[in-house]
Amino acid sequence: MNKKIVLSVFFLLLSIFLYSQNKSNIKIMSYNMFIGKGMDDIISLERVAEVINKVNPDFIGLQEVDSIAERSGWIDQAKELARLTGMFSVFAPATERSKGLYGIASLSKKKPLSYLNIPLPGAEEPRTFLIVQYDDYILCNVHMSLDAESRKQSVKIINETVEKFDKPTIITGDFNMLPESEEFKLMTENWVLLSEASINTYPSDSPRQTLDYIFGYKNYNYKVTCKVVMYEPIVSDHLPIFIDISL
Repeated sequence: MNKKIVLSVFFLLLSIFLYSQNKSNIKIMSYNMFIGKGMDDIISLERVAEVINKVNPDFIGLQEVDSIAERSGWIDQAKELARLTGMFSVFAPATERSKGLYGIASLSKKKPLSYLNIPLPGAEEPRTFLIVQYDDYILCNVHMSLDAESRKQSVKIINETVEKFDKPTIITGDFNMLPESEEFKLMTENWVLLSEASINTYPSDSPRQTLDYIFGYKNYNYKVTCKVVMYEPIVSDHLPIFIDISL
């Protein structure tokens, strides 16, 4: 074979290899775990961990998480789930609850570089927005208000915050909004829906609404190779969702 052809093929294969090495292939999950309380009224973090371990995600955004609260047995739920899954945890408190704290959390295989917890409005209770930074991307988590006006304000705050980032940014969460809602339309002005909106996620035993989503912030190419709504009717009142994505 001609030496020039051999070298051309070599450099082509090398460039493909290097490109593939630079791509980040990650599995991202979102789960409103309802403080680990199942539809049978049993609180079990072991069951929540089983669901997470079944997916084996690189990152999971958790909503409705207790920290040292009386009602859930004085357990730091994020840390306990980190122990049960072998992941790093970040807890973001939104409000006091049952003599402890209540909010959202993230678990990840990679240790975060940093994180930020930003309060969001909620007519019925305070809400929060968690930003977790890694080398090549930013992963966020949110649990929005039951109040539509609070959700609209939250979308604005989220957009103003993440527009400063220069990395691919993905957000998981229980957004408490329907796909046909005004808030959803506002969200999709700046975010690309990456998860499956056509399959309902709530309530878990007889799903009638889609409230849980994963979005990617605009201006980046998100290649989703798999998106799943898991049928887990007992462990929580929401169904877990996940995506496989290449960034």
